[in-house]
Amino acid sequence: MNRKCFAKINLSLDSLYLRKDGYHEIDTIMARISLFDELKINKSSDSSFHYISNLPDICSLEDNLIFKAWNILKDRVDNPGIDVKLNKKIPIAAGLAGGSTDAAEMIKGLNELWKLDLSKKEMMDIGASLGADIPFFFEEKMARAKGVGEKIYPFKNKLKMKILIINDGTEISSAFVYKNMKDYGHIENNKIVEGLKDGNKKIIDDFENVMEDVIFENYPHLEKIKENLLELGANKTLVSGSGASIFAIFFDDSLYENAYKVLSNKYNLVEKVELIDD
Repeated sequence: MNRKCFAKINLSLDSLYLRKDGYHEIDTIMARISLFDELKINKSSDSSFHYISNLPDICSLEDNLIFKAWNILKDRVDNPGIDVKLNKKIPIAAGLAGGSTDAAEMIKGLNELWKLDLSKKEMMDIGASLGADIPFFFEEKMARAKGVGEKIYPFKNKLKMKILIINDGTEISSAFVYKNMKDYGHIENNKIVEGLKDGNKKIIDDFENVMEDVIFENYPHLEKIKENLLELGANKTLVSGSGASIFAIFFDDSLYENAYKVLSNKYNLVEKVELIDD
């Protein structure tokens, strides 16, 4: 079984307040993009978890979200043996939820392979127990997420955007960014959702990420990438999630293609992507 694990970007990301449980209450708008990891899942003859990846040293097996997903579901079948191969193309610690999307597709894949007949809600709940970003990947549309990210409200986006993803290899700890945030609760996400539903190009002016101040203060070279994209004609640029990836929105084809040409050999990852929001 082959599965595509699509990355996400945050078109808007607000942190409302620090909760008593130590997590941040967030309000964000997320969209899947056409950058993806490839996950191959097949039954094995024994009862063990077998895993190989083109990036084998990402983390220990016990911390691997793909393994954790298997570990939660393995007791539901008589022979849980599985062979997993991951072709990792989404950058690590990059604000693109690469680990979360892999886990979501593992849950979906095992549900199908083992004929578990889990509902979408059941799979989302399992995903939420592993990571806050995971439930989003059980939706096909763009979505607004609240809580710590587990409350998902999908909607139909009508705004067509040309998007460029830039990642220079910087890895940023989400925990560090959340711990040092000072900006809370002022983004008009209700307005943004309505603008996206209407296909209003002007709504991108309201896209914002409250984490950018902390990120640019500690990683000033990333702000220079954002400035470079604006100089090349981007209509909007933002850090995705807690970084370090930056995306740029273009409405002009020639400016989009020129920016890609200028930057394609300059950074670790420069990718033209489409929204996956059907």
